[in-house]
Amino acid sequence: MKKITVIFCILLCLLSLPLFAGGKKDGAQSSSGAVVLNYAHYAVGTHLGRPAWEAFYKRFTERYKGQIELKIEELPSDTLYMEKMKVLAASRELPDVVDGKNGIRDAAIANGQAVELSALLAQDPDFRDKVVGPASMAANTLSGGKVYSIKTDSQVIGYYYNTEMFRKAGISPAKTWDEWFSNCEKLKAIGVYPLALMTGENSWTTDLILSAMVASRGKTGETFMNSKHPNTYQTPEMIAGLTDIQRCLQNYTTPDALGALYANAANNFLTEQAAIIANGPWMIADFSNPEKTNPGFDGKVDWTLYPGDGLVTSYAEGNVLCSPPERVQAGWTFLKELSNRETQMDYLLLTGQLPTAVDLEITAEIRQKMPLVAKHADAVGRMKYHGDTFDVVAYNAVVDAFGRYYPELASGRITPVQMAQRLDEAAAGAR
Repeated sequence: MKKITVIFCILLCLLSLPLFAGGKKDGAQSSSGAVVLNYAHYAVGTHLGRPAWEAFYKRFTERYKGQIELKIEELPSDTLYMEKMKVLAASRELPDVVDGKNGIRDAAIANGQAVELSALLAQDPDFRDKVVGPASMAANTLSGGKVYSIKTDSQVIGYYYNTEMFRKAGISPAKTWDEWFSNCEKLKAIGVYPLALMTGENSWTTDLILSAMVASRGKTGETFMNSKHPNTYQTPEMIAGLTDIQRCLQNYTTPDALGALYANAANNFLTEQAAIIANGPWMIADFSNPEKTNPGFDGKVDWTLYPGDGLVTSYAEGNVLCSPPERVQAGWTFLKELSNRETQMDYLLLTGQLPTAVDLEITAEIRQKMPLVAKHADAVGRMKYHGDTFDVVAYNAVVDAFGRYYPELASGRITPVQMAQRLDEAAAGAR
């Protein structure tokens, strides 16, 4: 009993430490006189963004040596990052700049830490109009014209497929959803799991396909999938989409899909257990990563739009400035550097993320070196419908509800109609 008491006390002490243990107090300066900014991120380990983050960090620390010092905390996954940021938001202790996705921006606005950026942006119209760009600015401008976040990569998402598996099954990318399911049957017939799905975390790869299924059902479906916080999920298009996703979960995915994390779904595609994965261009680097897949795998991967030439497109909530007044200028400098042309080009070349800067082009050299990235960029002109991600248009409680109820949908314990009702209940609790 004494040992348990001692361990409990140690844990309490550890939990009481500040987020950036050993760092300077708010507003303090380092011994060199530099302003100290707190920052946490999850581009660590095998994360796709790690090379681009490391390139940025090296450039920033050299450029602002003696002026701005970063006190960094590394978190091992974006899920743990989100959980920690939500805890810190509740106590108004968010670091100077945070990733605003999955409700963090809203929490920072609600607790008063988020800095409204319109005046700062007006001081640098080149950054606002050309580096961030009109489309991203519009997506991150809230009602009343207020801006609390900056996003400098655009999400253009279709799906990747294993061309060798498609060849063996005698199929090509589906033009209709009926053909999609026919392809799934033919892949299954040759002993291949058609889809790399997941219902853990934010149900990312599953919800991307659901977004396309809903958006493809006429103008009302497309409008629904581009509407922030819709009034109800009990619409014909949404119920039809959930019916199709139920079919996918029941018949065409891997045994570990229910409860699986993104890493599980990605691994199933990279190790050639599954033929299709829905994801964005940031995954392209993994296809030639010897730590994640076999040599030559990148030569087997191609990319396409969803049936009917659809895409999932989005400008998610970007980075949010949460510095107190005495550090706002330094925090704004850091946020701009995280968003500038150099950083956007790093992320394009190292992770495949498409930039928002209007004067950064996909050159002939990049097209030759990164043909899948070029396909993403060119696909926007071919797009006939598009949906946003549920991560952006739904309350975080609704995103969580997908993961909670997908297993019940897959087992048949609830119907698609009942799943839509559950989503409405989650949304009502978040309003």
